Amino acid sequence: MKKKNFKLKGTVDIKVFMLFLLEYIRHPIDKPTVIDIVCTCTEELTMDYDKCLGELAESGHIITDVVDGEEYILITDSGKMVAGELFDTIDPEFRERSLKEAIKHLSLESRGAKALTKIEPTEGTRFKVTLSLVDAEGEIFTASFTVSSLSEAEKIRNHFSTNPESVYRGVFFSATGRFEYLA
Repeated sequence: MKKKNFKLKGTVDIKVFMLFLLEYIRHPIDKPTVIDIVCTCTEELTMDYDKCLGELAESGHIITDVVDGEEYILITDSGKMVAGELFDTIDPEFRERSLKEAIKHLSLESRGAKALTKIEPTEGTRFKVTLSLVDAEGEIFTASFTVSSLSEAEKIRNHFSTNPESVYRGVFFSATGRFEYLA
């Protein structure tokens, strides 16, 4: 099936789309990567991208910072609010394709995410193991499993502690059916 070409109709669409991507990625990302994602998703290159990022910064929807000569962008609370309100104005098929591209840039490590685990006995002889990921903004992921033995709970805890991103991506894949989470 041929993918439907979708074009952003102007700077407002570009800004909404950028906020949507930044809200989804949820961590500082370098400016060239943001522009690369937009270009890849829209299959067009325009000088409006820099202008749009500048206007988003002026309006307080994003903040920028230069680290080692590279400009990084982070969405602000007001930008998150705008992205949430205008999410549905983006074509659903285009939005889905764009999320696939953004998924490549989801890195828990770069977000400063921390893996937390807890094992607690339940009634009887079973154990509940809870796995959580948190970052500076709060909870990202929590899942609990009840297993028959303490050793099984410890295996789950140890695997998650050493591979939190792969567990997170596997659960996200199972919940969404998006194969790109496994990449």
